[in-house]
Amino acid sequence: MEIIPESWERLWNAQEIRILVLASLIFQILLIFLAPLRKRTANKFLILLLWSFYLFADYVAILALGNLLKNQADDNHTDDIMAFWAPFLLLHLGGPDTITSYSIEDNELWWRHLLGLAFQVVVAFLVLLNLLAIRRLRIAASLVFVVGFVKYAERTWALRSSSMDQLRESMVGEPDPGPNYAEFMDEYAWRKEAGQSAYVKGKSEPPPPPQKPSKADGSGKIYDVQQISEAYQLFKRFKPLVVDLMLSFQDRKYSQDYFWNCSVLQAWKAVEIELSFLYDILHTKAIHIRCLRGCIWRLISIAVIAICLLFFIRSEKQGYKNPDIIISYVLLGAALFLEITSSLLIIISDWMIVTLQEHKSFNGIVNVIARMMGCVIFSKGKPRWSNAMRQYSLLSLSLEDKLPTKFKGILHSIKVKDLWDNFLFVNRVIVPDKLKELLFTEVKNKTFTAQDSFGFKELRDCRGERVLEKEGCNHLMWSMEREFDESLLLWHIATDICFHTSTIDTGKESIDENCDIRQRRAKCADYLLNLCFKTVRDCNSDCEISLVISNYMIYLLIMQPSMMPAGIGKIRFQDTCAEAKVFFRAQQKGLTKAEARVALLDVETEVDPREVKGDRSKSMLFDACRLAKELNVLTEDNRWELISKVWVEMLGYAAINCKTYYHAKQLSMGGELLTHVWLLMAHMGIGEQYRIEAGSAIAKLAFSS
Repeated sequence: MEIIPESWERLWNAQEIRILVLASLIFQILLIFLAPLRKRTANKFLILLLWSFYLFADYVAILALGNLLKNQADDNHTDDIMAFWAPFLLLHLGGPDTITSYSIEDNELWWRHLLGLAFQVVVAFLVLLNLLAIRRLRIAASLVFVVGFVKYAERTWALRSSSMDQLRESMVGEPDPGPNYAEFMDEYAWRKEAGQSAYVKGKSEPPPPPQKPSKADGSGKIYDVQQISEAYQLFKRFKPLVVDLMLSFQDRKYSQDYFWNCSVLQAWKAVEIELSFLYDILHTKAIHIRCLRGCIWRLISIAVIAICLLFFIRSEKQGYKNPDIIISYVLLGAALFLEITSSLLIIISDWMIVTLQEHKSFNGIVNVIARMMGCVIFSKGKPRWSNAMRQYSLLSLSLEDKLPTKFKGILHSIKVKDLWDNFLFVNRVIVPDKLKELLFTEVKNKTFTAQDSFGFKELRDCRGERVLEKEGCNHLMWSMEREFDESLLLWHIATDICFHTSTIDTGKESIDENCDIRQRRAKCADYLLNLCFKTVRDCNSDCEISLVISNYMIYLLIMQPSMMPAGIGKIRFQDTCAEAKVFFRAQQKGLTKAEARVALLDVETEVDPREVKGDRSKSMLFDACRLAKELNVLTEDNRWELISKVWVEMLGYAAINCKTYYHAKQLSMGGELLTHVWLLMAHMGIGEQYRIEAGSAIAKLAFSS
């Protein structure tokens, strides 16, 4: 029995090279337009699609080159024009300027691309050897070959430059031995022996001049050139954070002067622009081409390809098949189109604005570019990242996860249970403006309390206890005197219970007891979306903000554990979830979300659960019920103000203790709010990279009269 019809096999054998060449071209066109979207979206389907295009683009081009080389074994005159396609495949392997790597790991494998460059260039050259004797195609093929080789080498060089080792090496300056201590002390001892009463008089390096932000409001309604320039200056100073190099007190003072004097929207917009610059460095050819030199090279490549097109138009084509001639025209026209598009993308970019801003004579051009970007790329205030937070709730999962045990066992055995839960139970909400304002205000107020470097170091370790102490809630301190993931789960469940049992939420539940799991999940999702995914202006109350942060932190703990401090959070989550399911099954069927939370509050928790159950199970369910009861004693306003501030401090603790590598890694998948908080806190002076607190001392010998 034939799996593939014989007619299909004949068609593939006859048209294989043509199909592969056209497919390679299609992937290039898709990548150049879709790749810039991935830093501004958290859509899983689009991310998966881009990953597929990125991989297939190289595979298809390499396969086509191999088939062309194999085809040279047949001495067929009609195949000469197919050999002309080889340089275009080399051009495709160079990839679009908008994506050189899919993830940070690709940058570390630049040497593999270097070997691929050497091998594929040799293959393309061997294919072209037959054309060297054919005058009508020789010049055009040679010119495209040169452009393709340079572009492929450019991609490999960009990968190497974006690897962590090379980035670190590019930022490390010359060794600094400091002032000559031995020479200074020789003079000091000589003066003392001579009977002179000498003493050391010194002073530290001066701080940088005060920085004030521009008057732009950072709303994105008007594309502000000045703010891009300011953000770039901040980016240049804080770029060493990415590779864990040290910063100085001058860097801290420079950024504090800026952020202490800017508005909330302005501060977040500056951080957003900085991370956009970082994404471009890590995943595009920005380092090499998004500048005047890059524009010049693109103009040269456009001119060369245009000349090749003219040569091909005027060349003799007798003896070639019409489909092959058409494909050649398509390749030439598409190559010209892609190069022109790349040049336009370079021109209308933040990098070009920054480059031209250095030359005052280009101010008019800068304003034109800014208007183009405001109208085309960032219209209606579109952000440079996804501006989204994923939501995951332990109690909602425990109520709604009613899969058969056998099916769960299958999912666990093939290691896709987390993927299943991610698909079904993880929602996405827009980051509320109220949350951004709260984060900025709390971080700013914290930095005002730090008087010296020791004070800033203390702020790094605050994870909620500082808020409890300040608000006079020392009786809740037991919830913070535990491992971070344990405290996180306690406050997550307590926040969930308090939210759904609050009197202001009575009547919000409208889930039919008779609906099946799919309908129930849809209604629960609709409720949460109506609450949080509405316009950001509507999410203003502290209780809503608290729930959003709480669910986001649990998502990070379970789905992005590499971004959280090390611990056994996943084990605690699973044990707590298992105990919650057992508890809910023991209750009456068809519990609504609010009824389920009320049932938890009705459990007597006077005795510490660990005294009853021991410590083998890491469940935190009824410890969290104790916390919820203690929180409910507070007045409504005080309770939610306290909870929201605790969550802000926990979010800041997680952000500053996440390795910078994982912050950078998330930029290619739409970015995380945690990363923006991390950079904001670093700008405010809260970070472990500040290792220079006084600078080089300027010491002089002074003599008493």
